[in-house]
Amino acid sequence: MNRLTRYFIVLVTNLTVLFVFRQTSVDCPRDKWKDPVVCPSINHQSEESTRSTNTPSPEARLTQDHTLTTAAGQQDPVVFLITTTYQRQTQKADLVSLCHTLKHVPSLVWIVVENSASQSPVIQAVLGRCNISAIHLTVQTPEHVRITRKNSPKVTGVAHRNAGLKWVREYCSRQDCWGVAFFGDDDDRYDLKLFDEIRRTERVSVFMVGLTGGLQMEGPYCENGTVARWHRATGYSREIPVDMQGFAINVRLLLKHKDVWMEGFAPYNDMGYPEANRFLSHFASRATLECRTYKNEVLVWRTRSSQPITWNEKLNKSDKNIEF
Repeated sequence: MNRLTRYFIVLVTNLTVLFVFRQTSVDCPRDKWKDPVVCPSINHQSEESTRSTNTPSPEARLTQDHTLTTAAGQQDPVVFLITTTYQRQTQKADLVSLCHTLKHVPSLVWIVVENSASQSPVIQAVLGRCNISAIHLTVQTPEHVRITRKNSPKVTGVAHRNAGLKWVREYCSRQDCWGVAFFGDDDDRYDLKLFDEIRRTERVSVFMVGLTGGLQMEGPYCENGTVARWHRATGYSREIPVDMQGFAINVRLLLKHKDVWMEGFAPYNDMGYPEANRFLSHFASRATLECRTYKNEVLVWRTRSSQPITWNEKLNKSDKNIEF
């Protein structure tokens, strides 16, 4: 066998391997994401579901169900996870990381509420490839309720959480929902045991949250499933001094009390600080709270992604055509 023949055999072999890899790859060309023939593994949405609106139809926004169970009496109550997000350098990385956690959670609907007047293609792409039941809502924070910190606007998320609650109420009023609603930020970290714990919530459950309130952990100490005492640095005067990520509520209560919404923290109502105590006081008292701190473990951490150091961009700018 001469050298030219050997080169030809190697070339054919490499081309064959490349062809097989492209046919079995999960990643699809950006211009073919909506083509179910070219990209059968992608969770596709209709044109109606990708249209931007601040009052979306629940049916149009819900992507194809994979493990969703809503009928009462079924094995797993549904967890409706409401996540607020806003544009920043780590946004996509945080959402992708959270997506890979939620892939392992059965019977879950991920409600992503973006601080924007229209849907971001980046978030649409992340949710499309996540392959779980997901909804993409948009709410633009009014300028007068933004908080400025070091000349950078910080979204407080009251309107966004209310948009998520509105979607859950509208969807469950049409379905026989059986499950819980839970607020979780896109840059938090979750133990999968948390979802098993909170989905059994009958009214309102509370649990420890790590790395928040200036403490290593903040929340309730449990004894026999009830709250024995609270561990926190401030807010002892409140009846339910719980962190925004430290509670879950049964959707039946949300449907029963349809006029109850998240409010701002007094005296900063106009600035939009979210206040869990006033919200939860409509559904439960301290004595009726269900304590879900699993074996005195922390199962959710408010890690908060730090601002990346990209000062070298002034010297050598990255390619803006590459999705970041």
